[in-house]
Amino acid sequence: MSLLDEAASDEAGPLICTIVGAAGTGKTSLAATFPKPFMIRTQGERVPDDAPQRPKSVGITETSESLWNQLKALLHDPHDFQTLIVDSVSGLESMFTQEVIASDGKAKGLNQALGGYGAGPAAVAAMHMRVRKAVEYLKTKRSMNTVFLAHADITRIDPPDAEGYSQYSLRLSNKSVAPYVDSVDLVGFLKQSTILTGEEGAKKAKTTGDISLVTYLTPAFVSKNRLGIKEDLDVKHGENPLAPWMVKAVAKKEEKG
Repeated sequence: MSLLDEAASDEAGPLICTIVGAAGTGKTSLAATFPKPFMIRTQGERVPDDAPQRPKSVGITETSESLWNQLKALLHDPHDFQTLIVDSVSGLESMFTQEVIASDGKAKGLNQALGGYGAGPAAVAAMHMRVRKAVEYLKTKRSMNTVFLAHADITRIDPPDAEGYSQYSLRLSNKSVAPYVDSVDLVGFLKQSTILTGEEGAKKAKTTGDISLVTYLTPAFVSKNRLGIKEDLDVKHGENPLAPWMVKAVAKKEEKG
């Protein structure tokens, strides 16, 4: 059994989550409610001024070398961090893409890199998988939670046995999505509550300001969980809607000794 398979069956461990949402829905603020966070920042994302706590970071991560150095330090160096926040995997995608293209002096784009035929996107996907494997070690060796943040995008789903439909997913290439969806404890989508106003035929959607976290299977969002959550979770400023399940996980771990 591989390390990932073994860890996936351990329900009592820290959480590895992916939180997806549009700009301004509070992804970073939600992540900052996790205990004692350290943040790997990409492409200039900043912590909102009203975040419940300000995660520590080394500044903007612009190279994969800096990324790997931070992950190694979290694994091996003395510290009291309990959560890693990666803000965002969409930013990692851009960074990895630029580095793969730069490694091939003749390539004008990712599809032409490393000889073409899908080698460029595959190399980017492999770098994402390396990140996913690294945080598995943080979970098992340092008992750290990980929260991956991702910008939302709309994708088209065309199943072979049903009509096609649109779904909110991660703003990543198709090959890069799997590490943040297939082998994590939870994929949550931050959804804004809306109401329709105006006359019939000219109605407009207006947000109520309320935010909820969708973590169960639904065609509208790329969402799932292994915690038994079956309803929307209200997201209130400064509170972690996943706290009850984190407490349960700690209790189960203590029972196991």
